[in-house]
Amino acid sequence: MLPINKIYNMDCLEGMQKIEDKCIDLVIADPPYTMTKRGKSCRPNWMENNMGNNVFDGEIPKAKDWMSECYRVLKDETHFYTFCNINDITEYLQTAKEVGFKLHNIISMIKDTGMPNRWYYKQTELVLFFRKGKAKPINDFTSRDNIKVVMPKQSTGKLHITQKPYDFILKLVTNSSLENELILDPFIGSGTTAIACINTNRNFIGFELDKHYCELAEKRISNHHEQLKIVGD
Repeated sequence: MLPINKIYNMDCLEGMQKIEDKCIDLVIADPPYTMTKRGKSCRPNWMENNMGNNVFDGEIPKAKDWMSECYRVLKDETHFYTFCNINDITEYLQTAKEVGFKLHNIISMIKDTGMPNRWYYKQTELVLFFRKGKAKPINDFTSRDNIKVVMPKQSTGKLHITQKPYDFILKLVTNSSLENELILDPFIGSGTTAIACINTNRNFIGFELDKHYCELAEKRISNHHEQLKIVGD
């Protein structure tokens, strides 16, 4: 078993193979999306951005490969969330069912930013909410399936082009796990899931293939621990 509360600079498939069966209490995944440009497919998940990097430069991991591993490492009666876009939703729904997950709900993350489009202005990002085994309720029954968020910006500490809002990730973490449980994020990016776990007394394991983002996430976590020490003092 890998040491916990650590981000590993490795492919999630390689990393998850080092995790024992049924030892994870929650998975939150934000995998690289299949992107399109003007209605045509782009090179896998490549999109130029104003932060000087590509969204993802490489082959998109096969959904069945990483979802199968997520299913294996999750305990029974647990939850699995994955972000997705319109291009991937059909495959994700079919694949998740094939590997054994049951669909609970589809959550809409309604952003304060958007993208012009010929088929309606895009302002929503989707999160597929699955369970493994028997149904387990979320911890906050008042939670809605459509949540308005303020997206991270460079002026407010944005580190990754696809970084998700902390408050949204925090909601997923606290709704589907308890203190001292172990959360897996196979595509952890800038480490937002890790920060949410630290702040709520959860444990985490994260994988990030990009060395640059892995280093940024590690630095972010280190700085956060230092801030917590200062506040504690």
